[in-house]
Formats: sequence, C-alpha cells, structure tokens
Amino acid sequence: MVGPHGTYCGQVMQQFAKTTKNAVSKADKTKARLINVAKRLVQEHGSDVVTLRDIAAAAKMKAGSIYYHFESRDEIIRAVLADGIGRATVAVTAAITAAGPQSTPIERFHAALRAHLKYTVEEHFSARLKAIRRLPKRLRDQHMSQEREYAAIFTGLLREAQKQGALRPGYNLSVVRMLAMGALTWVAEWYDPQGPMSLDDVADELMRILRDGVIKPA
Repeated sequence: MVGPHGTYCGQVMQQFAKTTKNAVSKADKTKARLINVAKRLVQEHGSDVVTLRDIAAAAKMKAGSIYYHFESRDEIIRAVLADGIGRATVAVTAAITAAGPQSTPIERFHAALRAHLKYTVEEHFSARLKAIRRLPKRLRDQHMSQEREYAAIFTGLLREAQKQGALRPGYNLSVVRMLAMGALTWVAEWYDPQGPMSLDDVADELMRILRDGVIKPA
C-alpha cells in the first residue's frame, strides 16, 4: 500500500512534471516567435542592419530577455537560417513524394527544383546568403553542414538518373546541381509575380535548358 506520504510525493512529482512541461512549452513558443520575428526583419532590412534590440522591440521583449533563449544575435541569425533550410527540406521532400513511386529520377528532380524555387522566392531566401558569410566560423560550419544535407537530395536524384542512363556522360553532377539550384535561388531578385511567367514556368524553362540545351551544335 502507498501511505499518505507516498501519495503526497506522487502528487508533488506530477505537479512538478506538469510545471516543467509548461515552462518548456512556453520557452519553445517564445524561441519560435523570436525566430519568426528575426526572419521578417532580415527579409525587410537585411541581416547586416538588424540588431538584437530591433528583434527584441519587434517581439515586444526586453533585449536582455533574449539571452535566455539565444547566446547572441549571431545565434538568432543561425536559427533563422536553420529554420529556412528545414522548411525547404520539408517542401522539397513533399514534392518528391507527390511525384509518385512510378516517376523517373528526372521527374522527381524537376519536382524538387519547382519546390526549391517556390520556397526561395516566397521566403526571400537570397537575402539570407550574405548573412551566412558573416556568421562566426563555428556557426557557419554548422549551417553549411545542413546546407550540404539539403543539396544531397538533389545530387542523389541526379545520380539515380545517371545510373539509369538518363544523363549524358562526362558531366560533374555536383556542378550541375549547384548551377541549377544557384540559378533558381536568385530568381527572387528579378522575378515579377505580375509578369507573364509563373514560378513553375521558370522551373520548367530551366529543365528545358538542362534537357535540350540552348546552343546548337556546330
């Protein structure tokens, strides 16, 4: 039997666990809010000019309170970048899955590029590239490791296509991937949503260039 003392201890432990869970949940929500606020400020003003005080003011917090969640401004910027890559990975993976099990590697690569383009334009991803170069080496290395994992999705699809004989021989697939993704990442700098082309049209045009080429053989 559990005596009164044991019952009381059990109640105390349950209350402690509940309080701790609520505290963690609140901290997570605050951290997510700070990331979203910082992301918006970076998109609007660029990472160079956004300060810790700017983030605190926009989040309606005291600047000192931010240190409970992040060690520095650079840690927040790194979190913004990590959140972006995470969301892009989800979008690209979903697009590949939606292409269906009967799709070819080239069709899945096409779907992945479409998703990458939509994400980078909607999230103003190109504006974050300067922020990456300005991060301290430790944080930059962490981010680049995450970037490589994201890029590996695309390189993997190209390698699948190569194994199936769907690509011309002699091309460096990492370079092909970097050129394709790099071109689409910068579409946000010139794309006009009111213009004649949709984002899917732009991705389709890139695929046509990759497939057919532009210059006629001599």
